[in-house]
Amino acid sequence: MPTLILAILALELMILVHELGHLIVAKRVGIAVHAFAIGFGPKLFAFTAGETTYSLNLLPVGGYVNMAGEDNEASSPDVPPERRFRAKSVPARIAVVCAGPAMNFLLAIVLLAAIAVLYGVPSQVSTRIDKVVPGDPAAQAGLRPGDVILAIDGRTMTDGNEVIRLIHTSNGRTLSFLIQRGPTRFLVHVPTKYDPRQHVWLTGFLPAVSRTHPDPIRAIGWGVLTTGRDVVAYLTALGALARSGQLLGQLGGPVTAVNVLGQAAHAGGETFLYFTAFFSIIIGLFNLFPLPALDGGRAAFLLVEGLWRRPLDPRREGYIHLVGLALLLCLILALTVRDVMHPVHLTLP
Repeated sequence: MPTLILAILALELMILVHELGHLIVAKRVGIAVHAFAIGFGPKLFAFTAGETTYSLNLLPVGGYVNMAGEDNEASSPDVPPERRFRAKSVPARIAVVCAGPAMNFLLAIVLLAAIAVLYGVPSQVSTRIDKVVPGDPAAQAGLRPGDVILAIDGRTMTDGNEVIRLIHTSNGRTLSFLIQRGPTRFLVHVPTKYDPRQHVWLTGFLPAVSRTHPDPIRAIGWGVLTTGRDVVAYLTALGALARSGQLLGQLGGPVTAVNVLGQAAHAGGETFLYFTAFFSIIIGLFNLFPLPALDGGRAAFLLVEGLWRRPLDPRREGYIHLVGLALLLCLILALTVRDVMHPVHLTLP
């Protein structure tokens, strides 16, 4: 139960910072904001400060910022025209809609910097075994934490990354490990098993990692570089899945996010922070896709408006976003049902 609560709080944090991005930039450029909400459905808690009502709603699957005149120029008649969303310049409105995903990337940078300061930055993967998964091939073969892998199939191992690469590309072969345990050396034959989610072969152990502890400034720089690297890696993976027709099959909904975050929290603080950063990046990327109802879709309409140098029909655009939202909610519902029927479990290398 404590890990489940942590998982839900982490998901709510990602939603909170996303919507805060929209709120802060909207108020900064002078747009009147009627409502700021985390979640959908009935209100659990609400209060009004100034012109904005802040609420926490029952279903924690998203959030919204209700700005004056966002979808209908005739709405909010009590708000001066210059404080309505559509009265602002195209660059100002693009800044508002893109501020949410930007905050998700910023959250990831902060979390990764925290990992660097608290736990250190991995500098080198060693050939020493740090953890063994009970019941997996490595444990069944008798491997223990502290064992050092000297060779695999007769090849001398001096780099943990090479150990991981050989296991991941073993194609189901049983591998012969030369192990150093204290003063004793011996051979162990370790089968491998296929992980369909990661598309690699595993034995079920984690190698020990050497770490360096940077100062906070360097930690932030590492967070920036790691976030950028992960964005490129995730986009590349999504592109490969889309080309292979497996994208929908690999998508997960809120239940999968909470499930994985809960398992990550159970695995330890570093794993929990890393997966929270991972999901924050995914939320930021997903919202930038140029699809109706998403921030990327709204930004795409604004770019078209800027190129045409004339406003688009707000009513027609509103209908398109409404249809997009309905389809998005249907997708979330379908993913939720699948997630409940087929829960995801974290696996170790």
